[in-house]
Amino acid sequence: MKQNLLLEKYKKNGFVVVRKVFKRQQILKVLKELEIVKHKASKLSKKYYHKTANGKFNTIHNINTFVNKGNIIKISKSPKINNLAKIILNDKPQLRNIEFFLKPKKNKMKTPFHQDNFFWNIVDAKGINIWIACSKASKANGGICYLKESHNLGTIKHEMSYVKGTSQQIPSKVLTNLKFKKIFPKINTGDIIIHNCEVIHGSENNKSEKDRIGLVLSFKGANSSYDKKKIASYKKKLKRSLKKIYN
Repeated sequence: MKQNLLLEKYKKNGFVVVRKVFKRQQILKVLKELEIVKHKASKLSKKYYHKTANGKFNTIHNINTFVNKGNIIKISKSPKINNLAKIILNDKPQLRNIEFFLKPKKNKMKTPFHQDNFFWNIVDAKGINIWIACSKASKANGGICYLKESHNLGTIKHEMSYVKGTSQQIPSKVLTNLKFKKIFPKINTGDIIIHNCEVIHGSENNKSEKDRIGLVLSFKGANSSYDKKKIASYKKKLKRSLKKIYN
């Protein structure tokens, strides 16, 4: 996709799909490392991972804090990814986080609608997530749903969700009054989705027989700053949420 078209779609919709960014062989190497990441995460605090009711990993967070080499790290540093991030952010990209969002087959766990910047608290909202498809994803197997153009709202009110992996959600009474079109991108292994940190998104249950696997790289502009007071407030809410989930 040409740079100007990519940027145009991103700015208009709050997200953009870029096809065939990674080859299948590259993704297979990432999936092989996923098993190592699961093993390492399981030895850490539960704030680093969440599991489904039947004990399968659903999310793994802050991977860059306990993994420092391998194919996952190579991808996060790849010129391909960083050039795309630079175009979107109009700034030098700074890696914030590496995560896996895993939705195993026959998984009844939904991801509530939310905005990433409610968690991140980047002052100028120059932040993006790059979702790298490590499997096919669509509405059928719990693929991401975006509220098209909702990033134009700015960051709005959230409440505690008490859902493993996504501690905050937009209240249902607020969502009911929003009239944005729901979009479920269909993506293949090796495709990516770049989304704005203020676009509203979530996902449904994975009722299918196929796992949905995404490696997610989070970036902010190098010249963007965090709202430290809001981060402190969010961390308090997160602590209460985790306590309620696991106690």
